Formats: sequence, C-alpha cells, structure tokens
Amino acid sequence: MRQTAAGMVAAIFAFVALLFSIAAAPRSAQAHEPGAQGSCRRPMAPGLHSVDVVQDGVHRPFQLWIPAGYTDKPIPLLFWLHGSGTTGESAMATADPQGRPIFPDHADQEGYAVATPSGAIPFAPAPGISGFAWNIPGVPLVGTTIYPPASTPDDIAYIGLAIDAVAETICLDERRVYASGASGGGRMASQLACDLADRIAAIAPVMGLRAPRASDTPGRTVECRPSRPVPVVTIHGRLDPVNVFADDDPRIVPGSSWTYGLPEALERWALLNDCRLEEPLRKPFSANVDRVAYRGCRAGAKVELYDVADGGHTVPGTAVVPFLVPLIGPTNQALHTPSAIWSFVSSHRLRGN
Repeated sequence: MRQTAAGMVAAIFAFVALLFSIAAAPRSAQAHEPGAQGSCRRPMAPGLHSVDVVQDGVHRPFQLWIPAGYTDKPIPLLFWLHGSGTTGESAMATADPQGRPIFPDHADQEGYAVATPSGAIPFAPAPGISGFAWNIPGVPLVGTTIYPPASTPDDIAYIGLAIDAVAETICLDERRVYASGASGGGRMASQLACDLADRIAAIAPVMGLRAPRASDTPGRTVECRPSRPVPVVTIHGRLDPVNVFADDDPRIVPGSSWTYGLPEALERWALLNDCRLEEPLRKPFSANVDRVAYRGCRAGAKVELYDVADGGHTVPGTAVVPFLVPLIGPTNQALHTPSAIWSFVSSHRLRGN
C-alpha cells in the first residue's frame, strides 16, 4: 500500500517537473562584473545576472534579478527556490498566464532582488526531465526512500554563501533576506528557517511548509530548533495530490518527504514561535482563498496560511498546462503569489544588525 502510494507520488511529481519545464521561458543572463563586488557606490545594471559561488572548490553559480531603479541604496533579497526535478533558471522564469515572469516583474515594482539557486542533487524524475533537488537534512528524495549520500554538498551552507555573494554584488540590506520556494523549494525554505534563522528574516513556503522533529524520520535525529522565532507565511492548496493538505490523508507516507499535513506543520511553527494555540483566526481573502493566522506569537513572529480551496500542487496566479490539471490539480488565479508573499515577509527584518 505504501509502495503504491510512493509510486503514485513519484509519477505525479514527474509531471510537476514537466509543468515547470513547459512554463519556464528563461531570459538570457548577463555576466556578473567582478569590479562591482563589495561596493555599494557602484550600482549594478538592473536585470538578470549570474553570480558565482565556490563551495568546497566547486562552482555553483545562480541567477540574480536586480530590480529596475536599483542605484546604491540597500535593498532586500528574496530567494525563490525551485521544486525537485527543476532548476533555478526555471524558477526565475515562473510565469503568469500571459507569459510574464512573476517574480522579476513584481521585484521591479517593489524594489527587491530575487535569487534562484539550484540544489545540490541531480534529480531526473522521469525520462527526458532532469534538474536538481535540495539536500534537506532528514528528507529523502521525493517519491522514494533514498537519502542523499553523506558526500552531498551542504545546501544550507550553500545558501549562506549565496547571501554573502549577493552582498558582494549589490548593496544588500542583510536584515531583510527572505526565503520562499515551491514544493521541494518550500521544504528547503522551511529548513533555512530552522538552521539559518540568524540570516533569514522570514519564510514563505508554497505547498511545502515543514517543521521537522526527530520522530518524523526514525533513525535520523533532525529537529527544527531555530535560534529565534521566525515569521512564517505559507500558501497551500487543499486539492494538492503530492504534498497533501489534510493531516489524515491516506497518501501521507511514513518515511517519505511528506509525513504530515499542512495543519500539523502550521501548528508546529505556532509552537516554535510561542503563539497562542487557540483556534487560529480565519478570514476570507479572495475567491476560494482564506487567510488563517495564529495570534500572540513571540517577538511578532506571525504564523499565517493562505488556504486555497481550489488549489492543487501549483503556484497560484501562474500559467496552466491543461493536460496536467487531472494530475496535479487546478491553479487558483485569484491569488497573486509574489504579492501575497511580499506583503507578509517585507514587514519583518532581523534585529540588532
């Protein structure tokens, strides 16, 4: 029964990777100018750049979008992390129904930078579809019970290096660095809040919120212990067939990459942030979307959810591939994902820096 469920998840996930590859239309990258490193006095040109990170002798470049109007003032940074089996390039190209890349366009309006690195693990969920997965402690590759080998590069450390590289490239407000991502990228953003809370001001996982406990993965002692309360907002569809919403859904597989539902994940973060554990406040937000919020959280570290009644394993407000709808579910078009994320994370910043 569990093997069948895991196999179904793997099959569905292959189609999810296909969806991202179909929707992606990468823009050409400009080379990063070494002369601009370490200087807030010399602005970089707005647009798409490639920034290199060398981790343990290995080059791991990533794409960085610098917003229109950038000069020499400190600006915030949002990591938008790809799902398993795709790439940072396809994440940057995530498009709306008109084909416009949603994060670069929104970043231009709001004045923040966007970084889209790629995970450390080569991952091909289906023939002809290949990309990467994130090395998340205690989490097997999606649709499998396979854990990355011990020699796999540390992706938590890599994101820390990527923050350093952005700070050397543009004038970065290091108090306002945020992490978001879809599916596997959402799980990675969650782990960053656990392990890199001194550098990540707030997180916004899409269909991927986690707060790991040692009991989730027998034999693997992975526990989320952030160094400070971390503000959390998540977006999740109730019709998601991969990272299913309900805690009691029979498709949840012990020992997999998704061992509990969204309500449990949200409550775990409410516990971590010392929120009041009474029933969270629920208010209608837009068509088929409610906003759910725990109250009384320590240090203003809110824990919130956009509960998308008609959402599948999809990013609200993005392009739809009709033949994939029966496999991954519908895409809500009433919620604009970058706006929902930014309206929450942008109000939080690290203190004492």
